[in-house]
Amino acid sequence: MGKAILIVILGSIVLLSILNLSTNKHLNSDTQYSVDFYADARAKNIACSMTQMLLSQIADNLTYETVGTQQASLFGGTAEFTVSRVFFEGDSLTKVYVQADYFGKERTVTAYCKPGGWTPPFIRGAWTANADLDRTISDMDIDGRDYRLDGTIIPGNGVYGVSSSVSFFNTEDAEIGGTHNGVDYPMTFPENPDIIELYDWSGHFPESPDEILGYPEGTLKAIAQSGIGGSQYVKNPIKDGKSFTGFTYPLSGVTYLELDNGVEGEFLLKKKGNKGMLIVHGPNRSSRIIGIKYDATSDGVFTGLIVTDYSFHHHLDILGGVLQLSPNLEMGKNCNGNADHWVHYSSEAIIKATEIVAENSAYAGNNDWGGDNIFAGMGQRRYHVKYWYE
Repeated sequence: MGKAILIVILGSIVLLSILNLSTNKHLNSDTQYSVDFYADARAKNIACSMTQMLLSQIADNLTYETVGTQQASLFGGTAEFTVSRVFFEGDSLTKVYVQADYFGKERTVTAYCKPGGWTPPFIRGAWTANADLDRTISDMDIDGRDYRLDGTIIPGNGVYGVSSSVSFFNTEDAEIGGTHNGVDYPMTFPENPDIIELYDWSGHFPESPDEILGYPEGTLKAIAQSGIGGSQYVKNPIKDGKSFTGFTYPLSGVTYLELDNGVEGEFLLKKKGNKGMLIVHGPNRSSRIIGIKYDATSDGVFTGLIVTDYSFHHHLDILGGVLQLSPNLEMGKNCNGNADHWVHYSSEAIIKATEIVAENSAYAGNNDWGGDNIFAGMGQRRYHVKYWYE
C-alpha cells in the first residue's frame, strides 16, 4: 500500500512538472508575442511619423531631396529614409521611402506625392473683406455652407456667410446662410447672426492676391503670364463699351487682370465652364471693376476663387468664394439686379482653383501669419499624397 501511494505521489510530481513546463512555455510564447507585437507596432509608428515629418519638410522646401540614405532616431528606434524625384504612374512625383527599425522589427513606408490645392485660411466666409460690404452684397444670396462641385453640401464643414472687419447690415434683404461651430444654417432673411462674422485682423489682412496664398509677390502674375492650364494675364485692356476685352473663354487656371489707378470697366464672362482663380488687382489695391457679368453664351457660373480690390454689380453665380482686398468698397450705390444670383462657398472648388498654383510654383500651400494660431502649423502646408504603400 505504501509503495502504491509513493508511485501516485511521484506520478503527480512528474505530471505537475510537465504541466508547469508546458505552462511556462506558453507564457514565454505569449510574452514573446506581446513583445513582437509591440515592437512591430512601434516600428510602424516610426515609419509613418517619419514620412509625415518629411512631407512637412518638403512642403516648406519643394526642392528638398536627400543625398543617398539618411538616418534619424525617433521614438526609441531608427528610421532610414530617402527623398527623390521620380516619374511614377505617368506623373512627375516626389518619392519618400522610409525604413524603420525598433529592436529588430522593421516596417517600411513608400509615399508618392505632389503639391496640391488647399483652402487659404484668409477665406473666413463665402464673402470675405476688410471693409463695409452692405452695398456690395446688396440682395445677392450668400451661403457659407460647404458645397461640393455636384451641388450637395458637406455637413458641418462650411464657413461664415459673410466675414469682415466692419459690421455688416443686410440692407437689401439678402438671404444668407453659413456654418458656425460645426452647425449649418440655411439661407434665410433675416439671417442667423451667428453666420455673420466681425473679425479683428489686427493689421494682418492681405493687401495683395499673393499674400492670400502666403506667396512672394509676383508669383500669381508669373503663373498667369506663363499660360499654364489656360492661365491669362492682361494689363489695362481695351474695352468694348464698358467691358474689357482680350481674354480667351472659358476661363481656367489663373486669370489675372491688372489695372492701373483710374482704369475701370466691366468683366464679362463668355461661354460655359469658367473656373480657376479670377484676379483683378492694381497698385495699392486701387483697381475698380464696376461689374462682373456674363453674356448669352455663358451659363453665368464661375467655379473657383474670385479676388478683387474693389468690385461691384456681381451679376453672376459663384461656386467657391469671394475675397475683396480694398479697404474702400461701395458706400453710396445699391446693387440692383443681383437678387437672382448667389455665392455658394465650396472648399472643393477653391482647392481645384489653387491646385494649379501649387503645382506650378516653387511653393506649397502656406500662410505664415501666426495671428491666433489658426494659420500656423503643418495643417496649413499642403502636400498631397497620391500613393501610399506600407
